[in-house]
Amino acid sequence: MSRSRAPATGTPVSRLFKMRSLGSIGFIAVLAFYVAWPLYAGYEIKSSLEGHNVEGLVARIDFPSVRASLRPAVAAKVDKVITDTLHKAGTAGGALSDQLKARVMPRIVDGVLASLVTPEMLIRIHASGKTFKEALDSLVMDRASRADGLGGFLIVSEDQSGGGRSRLDEIAGKLGIDTHKVLGGADAKATDVQPQPGAEIEVLPALNESRARPKYGLGNIKHFSLTGPLGLSVGVARDATASKAEITAELSFVNGSWMLTGLVPQT
Repeated sequence: MSRSRAPATGTPVSRLFKMRSLGSIGFIAVLAFYVAWPLYAGYEIKSSLEGHNVEGLVARIDFPSVRASLRPAVAAKVDKVITDTLHKAGTAGGALSDQLKARVMPRIVDGVLASLVTPEMLIRIHASGKTFKEALDSLVMDRASRADGLGGFLIVSEDQSGGGRSRLDEIAGKLGIDTHKVLGGADAKATDVQPQPGAEIEVLPALNESRARPKYGLGNIKHFSLTGPLGLSVGVARDATASKAEITAELSFVNGSWMLTGLVPQT
């Protein structure tokens, strides 16, 4: 005679409790990994900026990756500066613009990125209270105004130059561009173009004047999204009441830690 087993009345309840417990633990783990840990990384970057801690910034920022992420924005700004400068040169500048831009742009962009994206410069920008955009604009103008960019860009007429050789010819010649083929040589006529006041400037002179540092909180975060299983995109604005982010920070989980790997200024 077979015995019937008594129903295990407590089993479904205990299983449900375990499932809920595991779900809660999983949710907390995800929240800690994608929210708390990146926020702590951001806090460490902010503390390193305020404490002038170069080693702390190096530990939390992938500088080569940040330079690569900024290259499109820097290239666009440099292109605008060069285009405006060559436009002021009149028809002569227009004839050489493509070749000059091809030769000059890469060195200006590389110079801006090499100077801007360093621990020391980020500390200086933060200490000044200026925006990242202000620092970027100043550095682009500085690099473009130097001799390795379009430094002292000036075109004079034959009467003023005496020898009839324009400043544009000199710049093109140093860059290896044959002006005899493009402009018809040094005999080409040119219009008077005076350099902009203050074109010869120091590197980021605006940073010498300090402003009050903005206080950052959760209200400064304008958007937060996943860019992949190990990537985050965080939009930040200096003004907590602003409707849009001024810059987007890209974070990636690299070598067992969250690091800043990209910066994208908003246009």
